[in-house]
Amino acid sequence: MCRSEARTLVVGLLRTRRASADDGLREALQRQGLRVALEEQLSQFAHGLRWQRCPVDALLLNMELADETELDLLDRMLERVALPLVFQDGQAPVGDEIWLQRLIAKIEAAVGDRADAGEVWPTRPAPAEHAGLRCWVLGASFGGPEALKRFFGALPALPADTALIIGQHIAAGFVDVLASQLSRAGAFTVSAARDGDSLESGRIYVAPVQERLRIEADGRLRLEPAAATQLYMPSIDQLMCEVARRFGPRSGAIVFSGMGDDGARGCVAIYRAGGVVWAQAADSCACDSMPVCAKATGAVSYEGTPEELAARLAEHLVASPAAAHTGTA
Repeated sequence: MCRSEARTLVVGLLRTRRASADDGLREALQRQGLRVALEEQLSQFAHGLRWQRCPVDALLLNMELADETELDLLDRMLERVALPLVFQDGQAPVGDEIWLQRLIAKIEAAVGDRADAGEVWPTRPAPAEHAGLRCWVLGASFGGPEALKRFFGALPALPADTALIIGQHIAAGFVDVLASQLSRAGAFTVSAARDGDSLESGRIYVAPVQERLRIEADGRLRLEPAAATQLYMPSIDQLMCEVARRFGPRSGAIVFSGMGDDGARGCVAIYRAGGVVWAQAADSCACDSMPVCAKATGAVSYEGTPEELAARLAEHLVASPAAAHTGTA
């Protein structure tokens, strides 16, 4: 969405009780042509049921210093709010124009994605021809390859009714290299996703970097040009939203080590679709930004080391058959 060719974007700013009001951010957003129509604490917004009549295009959340009560409030609010949520990583750096432009691009992308067939906030997943197939997304960035190697090295088995898709921020020419490395790390064959491939049970795919992966109703993979506004390559948010839309309560996600907040909105999409969301424990990450941002959404129900996540996934998939999957951890 381009501000020069669309109406003014209207945003609301929400913060935790212990986070300071950010006058500089409000003024910076307004200088860039956005309108700030709401600014208050998360608890005031939630208890006042403001989301039922909130005249904004998106909500920008600063979850810095959130306590357990506020995380619970966010968790309940996520079940009711149909607005796009953008998570801010702490206080805005004063005078950092690059940070500001990236934040605005995320807001625009969130609003644009919300209008794109409802992919960010799926409420009625499209039926998949493979009715019993489950699909999980493994999202990672900086430190991700090592975490994924540890994960696959510890994963004892992958049930025949489950497929995995890996979204790893990596240079475009290294997708096949990563697939080969992960294949050697465990007892599974990992391959790069190709246009026209069929999403099959028991298989593991690496998403392309410069293309957008779509899943058709018959389980066939389609690769399309990535959006020009896409900040991350590949977009883990888009990948998770696609899986949530297609598989609903048979979807799942694990957020591994990584820089930035890619995957946070996607985690909420999985959660709202009835799926399961886990994250790598912060103290086991090379960079904990992505798992921390995912946890701040309230969608994460379990966190652990790559080895613990592998063991938990194997147990969960065996204990929760696809036909009876309820979306709980």
